[in-house]
Amino acid sequence: MFAFLRFYIIYLALLSGTVGVFSLNKLPGKKAKSILVLIWFSIVTEIVGYYFTQWTGLLNYYVYNFYIFVSFSAYILLLKSLLLKHNNKVAATLFLTLFIISYFLNILYFKENINKSFIYSFAVGVLLVMILSCLYLVEIFNSDKILKFKKSVFFWYILGILVFHVPFLPFMLAIKWFLIKQDESIFSLVLFILNFLSHSCYIIGFVWSEKKYNY
Repeated sequence: MFAFLRFYIIYLALLSGTVGVFSLNKLPGKKAKSILVLIWFSIVTEIVGYYFTQWTGLLNYYVYNFYIFVSFSAYILLLKSLLLKHNNKVAATLFLTLFIISYFLNILYFKENINKSFIYSFAVGVLLVMILSCLYLVEIFNSDKILKFKKSVFFWYILGILVFHVPFLPFMLAIKWFLIKQDESIFSLVLFILNFLSHSCYIIGFVWSEKKYNY
């Protein structure tokens, strides 16, 4: 019934990406602009993923597994650049190394699942990003940034990442471990709702943020 919703996710990404383009004047440096690059990268991934099987005859898991590697590596690097405490930055570097190792271990030890989603790497990535996001939020709330944190595009972007990945991980694990039956209609509905919430956060960040808080 709701299976068609999955194909509308690209329009949510296009909307937030377009708003981001019109908000470029609020994104002063490479760090802020990287958010927009990541959103457009997700758009390209959705388009390529949609046509990949038609073009190559292969399953599109290859596309999305590559997206997992690039996106979570980028999330961790972005969070590292936002963290101020030295120990937290060191933790981010270690987490990036851990994620990369987990990704290639996923390839080496689950070769029979190479044409399936790298759910274990995805799980590791989500947990690491959650921890770093908590460190980032703690730093904000313990500094004078707490007065204007809603004016930062970074806050809204990190919030958008969490809004999508934190609920989606247990849902994917439940399907993986057969705790719930995979239903294409339910899967598409959940995916659409979570994308709607995350891209809403991105759009709010672009519209509501101020340039001086986006460095």
